[in-house]
Amino acid sequence: MQPKDKPSTVAETSDEDQATSASPEHTPYTKHPEEQPSPRKRVLLFTNSVAMGGMEEHVVLLAHQLDRTRFEVFAICPDWSKTKDLTTRLHLAADHASEISPDRRYGCWTQAYEGWRMFKQLRTWSIDVMHMHSTGYKGQLLALIMARLAGVQQIYITEHLAPDEPLPLPMRLLRDLFSLQVDGIVCVSEKNYRARGMHLYTPHERTIVVVNGVDVDKFTPVPEDVLEDLRRQYDLPAQAQIIGTVVRFEPEKGLQDLLAAFSTIREACPDAYLLMVGDGSLREALEQQARELGVADYVRFTGFQPNPRPFLGLMDVFVLPVPVGSMSIGLLEAMAMRRAVVITFGGKGEAVVHGESGFCAEPHNPASIAHFVIQILQNPALQQQLSDAARQRVETSFSSQRVAEVLGALYEQTMVR
Repeated sequence: MQPKDKPSTVAETSDEDQATSASPEHTPYTKHPEEQPSPRKRVLLFTNSVAMGGMEEHVVLLAHQLDRTRFEVFAICPDWSKTKDLTTRLHLAADHASEISPDRRYGCWTQAYEGWRMFKQLRTWSIDVMHMHSTGYKGQLLALIMARLAGVQQIYITEHLAPDEPLPLPMRLLRDLFSLQVDGIVCVSEKNYRARGMHLYTPHERTIVVVNGVDVDKFTPVPEDVLEDLRRQYDLPAQAQIIGTVVRFEPEKGLQDLLAAFSTIREACPDAYLLMVGDGSLREALEQQARELGVADYVRFTGFQPNPRPFLGLMDVFVLPVPVGSMSIGLLEAMAMRRAVVITFGGKGEAVVHGESGFCAEPHNPASIAHFVIQILQNPALQQQLSDAARQRVETSFSSQRVAEVLGALYEQTMVR
């Protein structure tokens, strides 16, 4: 059932309230002036990432921006070749980091051994709070068990994607049991909260909405010589109107819809090019689709880019065709870079307000995507208006500094189990 009550949301509160936005049950503890300052809390950020994406960027930013006068920050991420960039960045952002993989990617025996390693590491570190981050709504059960056995008192979970359809009963029951064992659930948007509540146990009193954020100070204009080098490298004409996306090439991302829309966009805007930044299991299928649509000469695949900002600087329009997405880090980065954006999800509390900070096309509808992209490309004044509004929207409501402050208030609570 969908939740009857709505938890507080960072994006919907005033600037004064946002510093401590939480559910009523999550009101941060306030010390009296006469009390002595307590030792810093030891906070562990845990992820079982299998690929690089927005969730990983979120974890790194959180590790970097948690207040070091209040917290000592620890991190555990997998020993996995596909996420080496995450490992490197977490070692730089956190005070302490380790690579442990307590899941089945290396087989059951290795999973058991890695679980034991995690138990010993948590005991050694004497962790007070563990915040688990998962791309979806599966896994991490062994990590949760090891944390409880190691004496971790506060455990929170952020599942960055929620199910969009009913789950098989055994899977639902297992995940509901998991949800019962954590002290709180953090949802990254109102939409994420509603979707989770439709298909998983999501108790209002232990759920908080904390929208994703980006470090807006890092998103400054890209120097023109850097843009010129990229245009030469990817054979993009000076007059090209560039539509682009930055996303993992996976089935749930809606990229086939974007390619189908681009075929229509080219008919109306003959200078249009498509810049596909990312990689994944659909790479070959997308290249084949571009050839079948007759637009392969105007599509550029860049592969995974650890720093996508220069590529965002090339784009006239950023498109995120994810049909059931919610508060994408890539979207927020594009908006921080003053890109006009078109997405295929939206709603109250989301970064894109239709017609103001971007456009919300219909999901799984290439014609709808094409309609809004063409509108932008054919109207430079509209493009500028949307670009400025996008930046303002992120500055006001979606900074990572604010996210760290809200989550920090959550971590400082005293839990009674």
